[in-house]
Amino acid sequence: MIGCDIIEIERLKKSYIKYGEKFLDKILSTKEKKIFFTKHLNKYSFLAGRFAAKEAVIKCLDKTIISYNKIEILNDKSGKPFIVIDNSVRDDLKLSISHSRDYAMAVCLKI
Repeated sequence: MIGCDIIEIERLKKSYIKYGEKFLDKILSTKEKKIFFTKHLNKYSFLAGRFAAKEAVIKCLDKTIISYNKIEILNDKSGKPFIVIDNSVRDDLKLSISHSRDYAMAVCLKI
């Protein structure tokens, strides 16, 4: 299975500005929120990338109902993203996230 998603960064930025931390609570896990607030230089690219990645994971798993904040996208020491669902690392899922000035996109592959 494969899942792919692309989103405009500005769209996520507007949603965050309008709804604030309530919006983040729906999209990001606690660990991801910490990264959003403390470590990432371009917060909106980070947010859009995580959103696209979670959409790609949902599509790859062919799930229609799963909370975004239950899917965690973290990075290993080299920066490579990996997926955690319900506190379990999903080694069977491979993920790639890319950003441009205006868009973030992600592809998830189940192996």
